[in-house]
Amino acid sequence: MYRNFRTAVVLPVHNEAELLPATLAALPALFDEIVVVDDASTDATPRVLGQLQMQTDRRVTVLRHAENRGVGAATVTGYRYVLRTRAEVVVLMDGDGQMDGNDVPRLLDALLDERLDFVKGNRFAHPSISAMPWTRYFGNRVFSWLTQAALGMAEPLDSQCGFTAFRTAGLRRLNLDDLFPRYGFPNDLLFSVAAMGLRLGSVPVRTIYGREVSGINPVVVLPTICWLIARGYWRTFFSSSALSTSSLPASSSESGFRSNWS
Repeated sequence: MYRNFRTAVVLPVHNEAELLPATLAALPALFDEIVVVDDASTDATPRVLGQLQMQTDRRVTVLRHAENRGVGAATVTGYRYVLRTRAEVVVLMDGDGQMDGNDVPRLLDALLDERLDFVKGNRFAHPSISAMPWTRYFGNRVFSWLTQAALGMAEPLDSQCGFTAFRTAGLRRLNLDDLFPRYGFPNDLLFSVAAMGLRLGSVPVRTIYGREVSGINPVVVLPTICWLIARGYWRTFFSSSALSTSSLPASSSESGFRSNWS
């Protein structure tokens, strides 16, 4: 429970046996529901999650895909489960330890104080961005700029950051079946939020990189993201919902919050 709001977290995982225990141990105690979605891992992740289920923490639910469907599909599976609970807010985090649980209240405060539907983390607005490898920094910057331009947003964003918070009332308005199932899901989600006219904000979040190894193939990712941005632009441009390109001033200099839609 956070500020009297029942709060859940979804963690999509794939082959994260080494990093997952530390990630779960670092989750803040404020979560009422912890939903871990194993996207058909082939390492020891199922065993780790099996041990987790044997523990006494009744907040934890483990869901499994019989075949690998992608991070977006795993996220949607987690979202669908949360929408069947009493949770009013759902946070999305990765299972590889790249997101700092201490940033969760910052996302939730922006969501609740500004009466938003969706809040997205922005690693570029945090001093720790220097920890990001330069190749990823460059790629994320380019994709973020293209997404921002396609959305007509005035404020910079971190389109590839998956650290988000959603009001479940806003999440219910999205067509979850239509979201892209694999890498590129965060871009597609942004366009869906825009097309539905949901209120969005962003806050700085810490960048963490350690022993994890990326399985992303740039040859596949580049055309996929570009196609998603083009598709998202088309859908948003012809959406019946009005998209405002003006930005509201920061509600707090400490939080760095920005609201991009009104």
